[in-house]
Amino acid sequence: MAIQVLMPKIGLTMTEGKVVEWRKKEGERVEKGEVLFVFETEKTTFEVEAPESGILSKILVQVEEIVPVGTVVGLIALVGEAVEIPREKPVMVLAEKEERPKEVRRPSVEKIRATPLAKKMAKEKGLELKSVPGSGMGGMIRGVDIERFLSSQPAVTAPPVIPERAEKGRLVKFTGMRRIIGQKMLASKVETAQIYMSSTIDATRILDARERLLPVIEEKVGVRLTITDILMKITTVAISHHPVINTRWTPEGILWLEDIHMGMAMALQEGLIVPVIWDIGKKSLSEIARTRAELVEKGRKGKLTPDDMKGSTFTFSSLGMYGIEEFCPIINQPESAILGIGAIIDKPVVINKEITVRPMMKATLSYDHRVIYGAKAAEFIKTLKELMEDPVLALT
Repeated sequence: MAIQVLMPKIGLTMTEGKVVEWRKKEGERVEKGEVLFVFETEKTTFEVEAPESGILSKILVQVEEIVPVGTVVGLIALVGEAVEIPREKPVMVLAEKEERPKEVRRPSVEKIRATPLAKKMAKEKGLELKSVPGSGMGGMIRGVDIERFLSSQPAVTAPPVIPERAEKGRLVKFTGMRRIIGQKMLASKVETAQIYMSSTIDATRILDARERLLPVIEEKVGVRLTITDILMKITTVAISHHPVINTRWTPEGILWLEDIHMGMAMALQEGLIVPVIWDIGKKSLSEIARTRAELVEKGRKGKLTPDDMKGSTFTFSSLGMYGIEEFCPIINQPESAILGIGAIIDKPVVINKEITVRPMMKATLSYDHRVIYGAKAAEFIKTLKELMEDPVLALT
Protein backbone atom coordinates (compact mmCIF):
# COMPACT_ATOMS: atom_id res chain seq x y z
CA MET A 1 0.00 0.00 0.00
CA ALA A 2 1.30 3.44 -0.94
CA ILE A 3 2.53 5.70 1.86
CA GLN A 4 0.81 9.08 1.91
CA VAL A 5 2.93 12.21 2.29
CA LEU A 6 0.86 14.89 4.04
CA MET A 7 1.06 18.67 4.36
CA PRO A 8 2.06 18.82 8.06
CA LYS A 9 0.63 21.10 10.72
CA ILE A 10 3.46 23.08 12.29
CA GLY A 11 2.30 24.82 15.43
CA LEU A 12 -1.22 25.52 16.66
CA THR A 13 -2.14 28.31 14.24
CA MET A 14 -1.12 26.84 10.87
CA THR A 15 -4.08 26.05 8.58
CA GLU A 16 -2.47 25.80 5.15
CA GLY A 17 0.91 25.67 3.42
CA LYS A 18 2.33 26.37 -0.02
CA VAL A 19 4.68 23.90 -1.70
CA VAL A 20 7.72 25.85 -2.91
CA GLU A 21 10.10 23.04 -3.88
CA TRP A 22 10.21 19.28 -4.47
CA ARG A 23 13.65 17.86 -3.72
CA LYS A 24 12.79 14.61 -5.55
CA LYS A 25 11.16 13.87 -8.91
CA GLU A 26 8.51 11.28 -9.65
CA GLY A 27 10.11 7.87 -9.97
CA GLU A 28 13.17 8.73 -7.89
CA ARG A 29 14.26 6.77 -4.84
CA VAL A 30 13.90 8.47 -1.48
CA GLU A 31 15.27 7.35 1.88
CA LYS A 32 13.48 7.70 5.21
CA GLY A 33 14.50 10.98 6.85
CA GLU A 34 15.66 12.53 3.56
CA VAL A 35 14.19 15.95 2.74
CA LEU A 36 11.35 15.35 0.29
CA PHE A 37 9.76 18.77 -0.23
CA VAL A 38 9.76 22.33 1.15
CA PHE A 39 6.69 24.38 2.03
CA GLU A 40 6.15 27.88 3.31
CA THR A 41 3.74 29.62 5.66
CA GLU A 42 3.26 33.36 6.08
CA LYS A 43 6.31 33.40 8.37
CA THR A 44 9.01 31.14 6.91
CA THR A 45 9.82 27.91 5.06
CA PHE A 46 10.04 24.34 6.37
CA GLU A 47 11.61 21.12 5.09
CA VAL A 48 9.57 17.91 5.21
CA GLU A 49 11.34 14.56 5.49
CA ALA A 50 10.21 11.33 3.87
CA PRO A 51 8.27 9.19 6.40
CA GLU A 52 9.54 5.94 4.81
CA SER A 53 11.99 4.73 2.18
CA GLY A 54 10.71 3.91 -1.30
CA ILE A 55 9.94 5.47 -4.68
CA LEU A 56 8.22 8.84 -5.05
CA SER A 57 5.51 7.43 -7.29
CA LYS A 58 3.34 10.53 -7.61
CA ILE A 59 3.41 14.24 -6.84
CA LEU A 60 -0.16 15.38 -6.22
CA VAL A 61 0.48 19.01 -5.22
CA GLN A 62 2.69 21.02 -7.52
CA VAL A 63 5.05 23.90 -6.71
CA GLU A 64 3.22 27.17 -5.85
CA GLU A 65 0.01 25.33 -4.91
CA ILE A 66 -1.54 26.16 -1.51
CA VAL A 67 -3.37 23.36 0.30
CA PRO A 68 -4.86 22.85 3.80
CA VAL A 69 -2.89 20.95 6.44
CA GLY A 70 -3.45 17.19 6.21
CA THR A 71 -3.72 17.22 2.40
CA VAL A 72 -1.99 14.33 0.63
CA VAL A 73 0.74 16.02 -1.40
CA GLY A 74 2.51 12.91 -2.70
CA LEU A 75 2.74 9.12 -2.60
CA ILE A 76 5.68 6.88 -1.79
CA ALA A 77 5.60 3.24 -2.93
CA LEU A 78 7.91 0.32 -2.27
CA VAL A 79 10.02 -0.74 -5.24
CA GLY A 80 7.87 -2.79 -7.62
CA GLU A 81 4.64 -1.98 -5.82
CA ALA A 82 1.69 -1.03 -8.02
CA VAL A 83 0.14 2.24 -6.95
CA GLU A 84 -3.42 3.33 -7.58
CA ILE A 85 -3.22 7.06 -8.26
CA PRO A 86 -6.24 9.06 -7.08
CA ARG A 87 -7.72 11.64 -9.38
CA GLU A 88 -5.96 14.95 -8.95
CA LYS A 89 -9.00 16.99 -9.90
CA PRO A 90 -12.68 16.04 -9.77
CA VAL A 91 -14.30 15.32 -13.10
CA MET A 92 -17.69 16.86 -13.76
CA VAL A 93 -20.25 14.46 -15.28
CA LEU A 94 -23.27 15.84 -17.12
CA ALA A 95 -26.65 14.49 -16.07
CA GLU A 96 -28.39 12.35 -18.68
CA LYS A 97 -31.27 14.79 -19.08
CA GLU A 98 -29.04 17.82 -19.27
CA GLU A 99 -29.21 19.44 -22.68
CA ARG A 100 -25.95 19.74 -24.53
CA PRO A 101 -25.21 23.07 -26.17
CA LYS A 102 -26.46 23.20 -29.69
CA GLU A 103 -23.97 23.58 -32.49
CA VAL A 104 -23.82 27.11 -33.81
CA ARG A 105 -23.30 27.36 -37.54
CA ARG A 106 -21.08 30.21 -38.62
CA PRO A 107 -21.39 31.84 -42.01
CA SER A 108 -18.79 30.56 -44.41
CA VAL A 109 -15.99 32.86 -45.46
CA GLU A 110 -15.35 33.30 -49.16
CA LYS A 111 -12.32 31.26 -50.18
CA ILE A 112 -9.44 33.11 -51.88
CA ARG A 113 -8.17 31.30 -54.96
CA ALA A 114 -4.38 31.38 -55.56
CA THR A 115 -1.77 29.19 -57.19
CA PRO A 116 0.67 27.31 -54.91
CA LEU A 117 3.48 29.61 -56.07
CA ALA A 118 1.46 32.72 -55.21
CA LYS A 119 0.65 31.34 -51.76
CA LYS A 120 4.30 30.61 -51.12
CA MET A 121 5.43 34.08 -52.26
CA ALA A 122 2.75 35.80 -50.16
CA LYS A 123 3.78 33.85 -47.08
CA GLU A 124 7.46 34.73 -47.55
CA LYS A 125 6.64 38.44 -48.02
CA GLY A 126 4.08 38.58 -45.22
CA LEU A 127 1.24 39.56 -47.55
CA GLU A 128 -2.47 38.90 -47.15
CA LEU A 129 -3.75 37.36 -50.40
CA LYS A 130 -7.06 39.19 -50.16
CA SER A 131 -5.26 42.49 -50.81
CA VAL A 132 -3.73 41.26 -54.10
CA PRO A 133 -5.84 41.51 -57.33
CA GLY A 134 -5.79 38.26 -59.30
CA SER A 135 -5.38 38.16 -63.11
CA GLY A 136 -5.96 34.45 -63.61
CA MET A 137 -9.13 32.66 -64.64
CA GLY A 138 -11.94 33.45 -62.22
CA GLY A 139 -9.74 35.99 -60.39
CA MET A 140 -7.10 33.44 -59.37
CA ILE A 141 -3.97 35.04 -57.93
CA ARG A 142 -0.75 34.05 -59.68
CA GLY A 143 2.93 34.63 -58.98
CA VAL A 144 3.09 37.55 -61.42
CA ASP A 145 0.26 39.22 -59.49
CA ILE A 146 2.32 39.04 -56.30
CA GLU A 147 5.36 40.56 -58.05
CA ARG A 148 3.22 43.31 -59.64
CA PHE A 149 1.63 44.18 -56.32
CA LEU A 150 4.99 44.37 -54.50
CA SER A 151 6.54 46.60 -57.18
CA SER A 152 3.63 49.05 -56.84
CA GLN A 153 4.16 49.53 -53.11
CA PRO A 154 6.45 52.30 -51.79
CA ALA A 155 9.80 51.08 -50.53
CA VAL A 156 10.11 50.90 -46.76
CA THR A 157 13.51 51.07 -45.15
CA ALA A 158 13.74 48.76 -42.19
CA PRO A 159 15.31 50.30 -39.06
CA PRO A 160 18.78 49.01 -38.25
CA VAL A 161 18.82 46.08 -35.87
CA ILE A 162 20.88 46.85 -32.77
CA PRO A 163 21.97 43.68 -31.05
CA GLU A 164 21.18 43.56 -27.34
CA ARG A 165 24.08 43.27 -24.94
CA ALA A 166 23.72 40.15 -22.87
CA GLU A 167 24.33 40.82 -19.19
CA LYS A 168 26.67 38.35 -17.56
CA GLY A 169 25.68 36.96 -14.22
CA ARG A 170 23.93 34.21 -12.32
CA LEU A 171 20.20 34.29 -11.57
CA VAL A 172 19.26 32.93 -8.16
CA LYS A 173 15.51 32.34 -7.96
CA PHE A 174 13.60 33.49 -4.91
CA THR A 175 13.10 31.01 -2.11
CA GLY A 176 9.82 31.09 -0.22
CA MET A 177 11.49 32.78 2.75
CA ARG A 178 13.20 35.40 0.62
CA ARG A 179 9.91 36.26 -1.13
CA ILE A 180 8.09 36.61 2.22
CA ILE A 181 10.83 38.86 3.62
CA GLY A 182 10.69 41.09 0.55
CA GLN A 183 6.92 41.46 0.74
CA LYS A 184 6.95 42.28 4.47
CA MET A 185 9.80 44.79 4.21
CA LEU A 186 8.20 46.62 1.28
CA ALA A 187 4.84 46.73 3.06
CA SER A 188 6.52 48.15 6.16
CA LYS A 189 8.17 50.99 4.24
CA VAL A 190 5.02 51.80 2.25
CA GLU A 191 2.38 51.49 4.97
CA THR A 192 4.12 53.15 7.95
CA ALA A 193 5.48 56.65 8.59
CA GLN A 194 8.94 55.52 9.65
CA ILE A 195 11.32 57.93 11.34
CA TYR A 196 14.54 57.34 13.29
CA MET A 197 16.21 58.53 16.50
CA SER A 198 19.67 57.58 17.84
CA SER A 199 21.66 57.92 21.05
CA THR A 200 25.26 57.11 22.00
CA ILE A 201 25.54 54.95 25.12
CA ASP A 202 28.43 54.19 27.45
CA ALA A 203 28.46 50.36 27.75
CA THR A 204 31.03 50.17 30.56
CA ARG A 205 28.61 48.98 33.21
CA ILE A 206 26.84 46.61 30.83
CA LEU A 207 30.12 44.80 30.22
CA ASP A 208 30.85 44.76 33.96
CA ALA A 209 27.40 43.35 34.70
CA ARG A 210 27.87 40.54 32.19
CA GLU A 211 31.22 39.56 33.70
CA ARG A 212 29.70 39.36 37.19
CA LEU A 213 26.52 37.58 36.13
CA LEU A 214 28.04 35.19 33.55
CA PRO A 215 29.00 32.36 35.98
CA VAL A 216 25.81 32.82 38.01
CA ILE A 217 23.48 32.47 35.00
CA GLU A 218 25.50 29.61 33.49
CA GLU A 219 25.30 27.63 36.72
CA LYS A 220 21.59 28.36 37.12
CA VAL A 221 20.25 27.57 33.61
CA GLY A 222 23.19 26.06 31.76
CA VAL A 223 23.62 28.75 29.07
CA ARG A 224 26.10 31.59 28.63
CA LEU A 225 24.71 35.04 29.30
CA THR A 226 25.11 37.40 26.32
CA ILE A 227 25.12 41.17 25.97
CA THR A 228 21.93 40.74 23.93
CA ASP A 229 20.18 39.09 26.89
CA ILE A 230 21.03 42.03 29.13
CA LEU A 231 20.06 44.64 26.52
CA MET A 232 16.71 42.96 25.84
CA LYS A 233 15.95 42.91 29.57
CA ILE A 234 16.84 46.61 29.92
CA THR A 235 14.82 47.50 26.80
CA THR A 236 11.79 45.70 28.23
CA VAL A 237 12.01 47.74 31.44
CA ALA A 238 12.27 50.96 29.40
CA ILE A 239 9.18 49.98 27.39
CA SER A 240 7.26 49.37 30.61
CA HIS A 241 7.98 53.01 31.55
CA HIS A 242 6.80 54.22 28.12
CA PRO A 243 3.90 51.94 27.01
CA VAL A 244 3.30 53.98 23.84
CA ILE A 245 6.24 52.03 22.36
CA ASN A 246 4.22 48.82 22.81
CA THR A 247 1.29 49.82 20.57
CA ARG A 248 -0.16 49.04 17.15
CA TRP A 249 -1.89 51.12 14.51
CA THR A 250 -5.28 49.71 13.49
CA PRO A 251 -8.00 51.07 11.15
CA GLU A 252 -10.18 51.69 14.23
CA GLY A 253 -7.53 53.35 16.38
CA ILE A 254 -4.31 52.77 18.33
CA LEU A 255 -4.17 49.46 20.20
CA TRP A 256 -2.32 49.65 23.54
CA LEU A 257 -0.96 46.22 24.40
CA GLU A 258 -0.63 45.06 28.00
CA ASP A 259 2.05 42.38 27.61
CA ILE A 260 5.46 42.79 25.96
CA HIS A 261 6.50 40.04 23.56
CA MET A 262 10.05 40.66 22.31
CA GLY A 263 10.94 39.68 18.74
CA MET A 264 14.63 38.90 18.10
CA ALA A 265 15.80 39.63 14.55
CA MET A 266 17.94 36.65 13.59
CA ALA A 267 19.84 36.04 10.35
CA LEU A 268 19.96 32.58 8.75
CA GLN A 269 21.58 31.57 5.50
CA GLU A 270 18.14 31.49 3.87
CA GLY A 271 17.08 34.90 5.17
CA LEU A 272 15.81 36.83 8.17
CA ILE A 273 13.52 35.40 10.86
CA VAL A 274 12.12 36.90 14.05
CA PRO A 275 11.50 34.35 16.83
CA VAL A 276 9.63 35.73 19.83
CA ILE A 277 10.24 35.68 23.59
CA TRP A 278 6.70 35.76 24.95
CA ASP A 279 5.90 37.74 28.11
CA ILE A 280 9.49 38.91 28.36
CA GLY A 281 8.44 41.50 30.95
CA LYS A 282 7.54 38.68 33.34
CA LYS A 283 10.81 36.77 32.85
CA SER A 284 14.00 37.00 34.88
CA LEU A 285 17.35 37.55 33.18
CA SER A 286 18.18 33.85 33.46
CA GLU A 287 14.84 32.88 31.88
CA ILE A 288 15.45 35.33 29.02
CA ALA A 289 18.93 33.85 28.43
CA ARG A 290 17.57 30.29 28.39
CA THR A 291 14.65 31.13 26.07
CA ARG A 292 16.93 33.06 23.71
CA ALA A 293 19.38 30.13 23.56
CA GLU A 294 16.55 27.66 22.83
CA LEU A 295 15.12 29.80 20.01
CA VAL A 296 18.54 30.37 18.43
CA GLU A 297 19.26 26.63 18.47
CA LYS A 298 15.89 25.82 16.91
CA GLY A 299 16.47 28.47 14.26
CA ARG A 300 19.88 27.05 13.31
CA LYS A 301 18.37 23.57 12.98
CA GLY A 302 15.35 24.82 11.00
CA LYS A 303 12.99 23.64 13.77
CA LEU A 304 11.20 26.93 14.51
CA THR A 305 7.42 26.71 14.19
CA PRO A 306 4.97 29.48 13.20
CA ASP A 307 4.03 29.71 16.87
CA ASP A 308 7.67 30.56 17.71
CA MET A 309 7.53 33.53 15.34
CA LYS A 310 4.15 35.13 15.95
CA GLY A 311 2.77 37.73 18.30
CA SER A 312 5.77 40.02 18.81
CA THR A 313 4.89 43.53 20.01
CA PHE A 314 8.40 45.03 19.71
CA THR A 315 11.55 43.82 17.95
CA PHE A 316 15.19 43.98 19.04
CA SER A 317 17.91 43.83 16.37
CA SER A 318 21.68 43.79 16.89
CA LEU A 319 24.48 43.84 14.32
CA GLY A 320 27.28 44.41 16.79
CA MET A 321 28.79 40.99 16.06
CA TYR A 322 29.50 42.23 12.51
CA GLY A 323 31.21 45.43 13.67
CA ILE A 324 28.34 47.63 12.44
CA GLU A 325 28.34 50.83 14.49
CA GLU A 326 24.94 52.23 13.56
CA PHE A 327 21.94 51.22 11.42
CA CYS A 328 18.23 52.00 11.01
CA PRO A 329 16.20 48.76 11.08
CA ILE A 330 12.84 48.48 9.32
CA ILE A 331 9.78 48.14 11.57
CA ASN A 332 8.46 44.61 11.83
CA GLN A 333 4.76 45.13 11.15
CA PRO A 334 2.27 45.34 12.75
CA GLU A 335 4.52 46.68 15.51
CA SER A 336 5.13 50.40 15.96
CA ALA A 337 8.85 50.35 16.74
CA ILE A 338 12.10 48.41 16.52
CA LEU A 339 15.46 49.00 18.25
CA GLY A 340 18.78 48.61 16.44
CA ILE A 341 21.97 48.14 18.51
CA GLY A 342 25.43 48.65 17.02
CA ALA A 343 28.83 47.30 18.02
CA ILE A 344 30.49 48.22 21.32
CA ILE A 345 33.69 50.03 20.33
CA ASP A 346 36.35 51.71 22.47
CA LYS A 347 36.30 55.44 21.71
CA PRO A 348 37.72 58.61 23.27
CA VAL A 349 35.06 60.55 25.17
CA VAL A 350 35.07 63.59 27.43
CA ILE A 351 34.11 62.92 31.06
CA ASN A 352 34.46 65.65 33.69
CA LYS A 353 36.33 67.73 31.12
CA GLU A 354 38.93 64.98 30.64
CA ILE A 355 39.44 62.74 27.63
CA THR A 356 39.21 59.04 28.39
CA VAL A 357 38.53 55.86 26.44
CA ARG A 358 35.20 54.10 27.03
CA PRO A 359 33.31 51.26 25.30
CA MET A 360 30.58 53.09 23.39
CA MET A 361 27.64 51.89 21.31
CA LYS A 362 24.81 53.41 19.26
CA ALA A 363 21.13 52.62 19.83
CA THR A 364 18.70 53.61 17.05
CA LEU A 365 14.92 53.53 17.39
CA SER A 366 12.85 53.21 14.22
CA TYR A 367 9.25 54.14 14.98
CA ASP A 368 5.92 54.79 13.27
CA HIS A 369 5.26 58.51 13.60
CA ARG A 370 1.52 57.93 13.15
CA VAL A 371 1.51 56.25 16.57
CA ILE A 372 4.57 57.55 18.43
CA TYR A 373 5.31 61.26 18.33
CA GLY A 374 8.90 62.53 18.39
CA ALA A 375 8.77 63.76 21.98
CA LYS A 376 7.50 60.38 23.23
CA ALA A 377 10.22 58.55 21.29
CA ALA A 378 12.83 60.91 22.77
CA GLU A 379 11.56 60.22 26.29
CA PHE A 380 11.89 56.48 25.68
CA ILE A 381 15.44 56.85 24.32
CA LYS A 382 16.40 59.00 27.32
CA THR A 383 15.15 56.32 29.75
CA LEU A 384 16.82 53.58 27.73
CA LYS A 385 20.17 55.39 27.86
CA GLU A 386 19.90 55.93 31.62
CA LEU A 387 19.10 52.27 32.27
CA MET A 388 21.83 50.96 29.97
CA GLU A 389 24.46 53.18 31.56
CA ASP A 390 23.33 52.05 35.01
CA PRO A 391 21.87 48.55 34.42
CA VAL A 392 21.48 47.75 38.13
CA LEU A 393 18.27 49.79 37.97
CA ALA A 394 16.82 47.37 35.41
CA LEU A 395 18.40 44.06 36.45
CA THR A 396 17.35 44.12 40.08
